[in-house]
Amino acid sequence: LGTALAFTFEILDNTLKNPEDIREYLKIPYLGPVPTFDLEKEGVDKPELITHYSPKSTASESYRGIRTSLLFSSADKVPKIILVTSAGPSEGKTLTSTNLAITMAQAGSRVIIVDCDMRKPKVHKMFNLSRDMGMSSVLVSEDLETILNDVTLPSGIPNLEVIPCGPIPPNPSEIIGSQKMSLIMDELGKRYDRIIVDSPPITAVTDSTVLAKFVDGVMLVVHAGVTPKQVVKTGLEQIQGVEANVLGAVLNDVDTGKESYYYYQYYYYYYGEDGDKKKKNQRKKRSSKRYG
Repeated sequence: LGTALAFTFEILDNTLKNPEDIREYLKIPYLGPVPTFDLEKEGVDKPELITHYSPKSTASESYRGIRTSLLFSSADKVPKIILVTSAGPSEGKTLTSTNLAITMAQAGSRVIIVDCDMRKPKVHKMFNLSRDMGMSSVLVSEDLETILNDVTLPSGIPNLEVIPCGPIPPNPSEIIGSQKMSLIMDELGKRYDRIIVDSPPITAVTDSTVLAKFVDGVMLVVHAGVTPKQVVKTGLEQIQGVEANVLGAVLNDVDTGKESYYYYQYYYYYYGEDGDKKKKNQRKKRSSKRYG
């Protein structure tokens, strides 16, 4: 009976849970997982920035794997400007974009993360920065180079700088879609090796779709086992509708203890000198706390 019920629930489940779901249903590359971890129990000063404060953690290893997948995602050229978005809210896009930026900086690249979520900006909170000035300030300024210098802030992490959102404008989609954005990205491209752009959810507003034309590629963050398949597919189709280069998808908040996922990632997570310890702990109950 238990097996039959489990099979029934699996059939009725309309969410994306594993790499096969990404590849077969969305038909885009799978870039990797981020395992569930409890932000309140990581034992570090700023657990959201786990790749900086706990670089040997399983989650940090996962972010580095995603970095590698991204940098080899395009046959023609390595993507320089990467838009990170999600289909809906609370899928973990900002947590993913900031930790991805950190791993790129750790690899020696000059990196900047730009907060273009002018609806619910969060990047400044991740780094304990002010957003009194930021991207919205640059978009309405006449002196591009000077204002860019003024709004670019140190992250406290080597090789990584931040441009916060700035004051929330009354017309985000209009100013984001202006020709000024193209000029800003061109200028940032001269200063940095990698530019990570955090943006609003696709299905909520048009901002991400508008931003897609200014970047080299788009990375989609999916909350594993939570976001309905059709919601993700609808968001993906919106991005593809403007001929954006979709680099692939990341599964966030993955419970690696579940059988449906376990066999896909066993060797991915546990190769290394700490492998035996991690294998012993992998079956323990994970926190259900979601990413922000």
